[in-house]
Amino acid sequence: MATTIPAGAAETTAPGPRPTVAGKGEGDVSIKRAFTTWATNVNVRHNNSNFAACNNSPSVANCPNVEGQVNPGVSFEAWCQKIGSQTVGGNPYWVYVILPNFDGWMASYYVDYPDNVLPDTPFC
Repeated sequence: MATTIPAGAAETTAPGPRPTVAGKGEGDVSIKRAFTTWATNVNVRHNNSNFAACNNSPSVANCPNVEGQVNPGVSFEAWCQKIGSQTVGGNPYWVYVILPNFDGWMASYYVDYPDNVLPDTPFC
């Protein structure tokens, strides 16, 4: 499957470590956790100077760096999910997403799935 780099996407992966997930190694990937967004230009965020603040409590304030954006039809892996310190659209969950050229946190509200909690996606 060919992947197109979204407009404004970074050319390299995020410089910070991914959140820890019990039983999941850094190289593990699972197609059953592949999702898309329903909205355009959805920001994928990180905190390049304080990874822990962002990973411990995702929000726009704690994850100020936009690593890239995702549009409908662009598939990403949901690495893990957790309740963040900011609720978006009534959904308190944030998802750590992985794309070929960047990764980081996205408000779960924008994921094209009818429930707040994503299936087959572990909690961070």
